[in-house]
Amino acid sequence: MRTKNKRIVRYKKPLNINIGMIILTLVFLYLGINCIIYLSRDKISIYEVTKGQSEEIAGIATTGIALRTENVTNAPASGYINYYIKEGTKVSVGNTLYTIDENGDFSERLENAAENDSMLTNENLSEIKTDISKFVSSYDSKKFDEVYDFKYNLDATLLENINLNNLSTINESITANGGAALSLNKADRSGIVEFYIDGYEGLTNDKITDDLFDEKAYNKNPIKSGSSVESGKPIYKTIDNEEWEIVIPLTKKQAEDYKDTTVVDISFPSEGIKTSAYFSIIDNNGSKYGIIGLRRYMIQFVGDRFINIKIDSDKKEGLKVPKTAIVKKDYYEIPIDYITNGGDTSDEGFMKEEIVNNETKSVFVAASIVSRNDTICYVETSDKLQKGDVIAKPNSTDRYQIDKTEKLAGVYNVNTGYTTFRYVKILSEKNGYYIVESGSKYGLQVYDQIVLNASLVKENQVIFK
Repeated sequence: MRTKNKRIVRYKKPLNINIGMIILTLVFLYLGINCIIYLSRDKISIYEVTKGQSEEIAGIATTGIALRTENVTNAPASGYINYYIKEGTKVSVGNTLYTIDENGDFSERLENAAENDSMLTNENLSEIKTDISKFVSSYDSKKFDEVYDFKYNLDATLLENINLNNLSTINESITANGGAALSLNKADRSGIVEFYIDGYEGLTNDKITDDLFDEKAYNKNPIKSGSSVESGKPIYKTIDNEEWEIVIPLTKKQAEDYKDTTVVDISFPSEGIKTSAYFSIIDNNGSKYGIIGLRRYMIQFVGDRFINIKIDSDKKEGLKVPKTAIVKKDYYEIPIDYITNGGDTSDEGFMKEEIVNNETKSVFVAASIVSRNDTICYVETSDKLQKGDVIAKPNSTDRYQIDKTEKLAGVYNVNTGYTTFRYVKILSEKNGYYIVESGSKYGLQVYDQIVLNASLVKENQVIFK
């Protein structure tokens, strides 16, 4: 009997891929990775703004030393000097500023010309009368030296008002008669001019010492028109920067009280001026000094080295914001005189000059102005208004090229679900918090929600609360 050959064929099961399981696995994997990332990253905490007030600190009434950017110009030759710009006036490069003649002939004739009041207009005389009235009303018999300062300023005003054509006539007359030629000199830089030297030029706050506050040892040397000057010696100085400082001495207690203060309210009793200023403290060889940083009012005190100043004492009330919530952002710094309104709207902005078909036209550009003072406004940067753009002053031929920026403090507001920068004006600080101004147009309100740690986010970032 023949044995049958049996062939066994193994059956291959078809590959059955469970798509649902793969998708479910990927979803769990995605969720797991995101959970790990979420748990390991820094948490974005939200802070609700509340009302707050600072602790009251005793005010300070003292005399400080003014520090400015003072550029000294030396005499190009020896002779008798005469100035043709009033001290404390702003000059531009190329303005006729002073003359030097070798033997004084020109100075003598110029003095005779100044005595001729027919060379003065009614406007000139009115200005001089106003200056005299102001001096008389504020005269202090205890400060008789101010009389001499006033006389020098009055002399400068008279000489400033003499027509330069008459100066040329006098010079030609002297030259024709064999006299020495006149050296007519122009300003070599722009800025406010002062005609005195006191040795404090170039002084910086890190070089301040206690003995510099001794007013009895202070020596101010005015340079008068008609006086003799030597070649290479100082004859005037130019201040070309509105930023300046006032340094004041501090006691140990005052230094302790103000150690966390960055902004102070100050007043100048002599001028009736009140303003806010930046404040910091330095230590020079064991002595504490307060540095009051200003960007205004320099011209009012340009002729003074010692300034009476008062740091006001009062409680600051506003909104309480953690220091960690503060971030800084660049804003354009533009003179306030250039602000205008656009057409039929009340929107504020600027007249930007653009070239259209080879013609220059002024186009209104609306702008977000977050802060302003008497002279400057701070404008949010945008694509429509950029650094280098030229804007026109309303009803004037003046133009301004946007160049300067200033870092302003602010917070990230998240009321809308994403981070929006809001400018804040810091009034004072207290135990890890700032007290900031409330009620401002672009600022914060009570119960606003802000990012607690601003360093963890960027502007316009979506926030999941």
